[in-house]
Amino acid sequence: MRLKSPLLFLVFIALLSRAPAQSVFGSATLGEAALTGILYDLKQTQQRVPTSMDPQSYRALVTECLTHQWDEAILNRYYRVTQPLYTTQLFIPNMGADAAPKAFGVEQIVKPRLWLAHYKAQVAAPSAGAWRFWGFSDDFCAVAVNGRTVLFAGRFIGPWKPTDKTRGLPAANGNLTPGDWIELKAGEVVDLDIAIGETPGGTFCGFIMIEKRGDPSAQSPGSPVLPIFQLAPFDTPVPASPKDAPLFVKNGPIWKALQ
Repeated sequence: MRLKSPLLFLVFIALLSRAPAQSVFGSATLGEAALTGILYDLKQTQQRVPTSMDPQSYRALVTECLTHQWDEAILNRYYRVTQPLYTTQLFIPNMGADAAPKAFGVEQIVKPRLWLAHYKAQVAAPSAGAWRFWGFSDDFCAVAVNGRTVLFAGRFIGPWKPTDKTRGLPAANGNLTPGDWIELKAGEVVDLDIAIGETPGGTFCGFIMIEKRGDPSAQSPGSPVLPIFQLAPFDTPVPASPKDAPLFVKNGPIWKALQ
């Protein structure tokens, strides 16, 4: 098909790259205060020139970014998808790694490997106390509060290591990992960053959970069943098997996000 008008051509490209209305990676429409997610393809530059990125350099780049207070300038060396997605939770059951490019509407130009999605928001805990994130992802997930990494979990060793060696519940093809405790005041606003990513392709999963110290809703102290980290109530389907996703506590604490 040949489009004679430059304007029509731009509209045609926009329609081709339009993200689906809703997915576990987020929605293209901002309906409420939420995490804003950007997908990066580390296999190509902003100008769509191929890079020499491989699994080893991918891990080095993740470490560089996280040890430089999550500096976005490091990620902006690579292809950044224009359309952001908005989500109030990250609970992604085991699925094909091509689901992320499809969710962001770029499956025609981003192959399902060596990608990274960065979500961020300003948030406040629902009550004062000590909180910590738990997570797992294949291949990795990381969480930072005010630029400091407080959790790294996945299939390779990152720049952060847990001080608590508790092995969390099975989560698809791994186990949840506990993060650092963070003391927060009621209504205290913090910068929250979450990264998830995939190296070789194949399958992907990602889970970010939350725990408040002393909260009885976290069932069993050894490998606790935890609530999903949420910025709004969401009726998440219960996983059919731990090979899909970890068990979780429903009706957990709801954090506040600034619009």
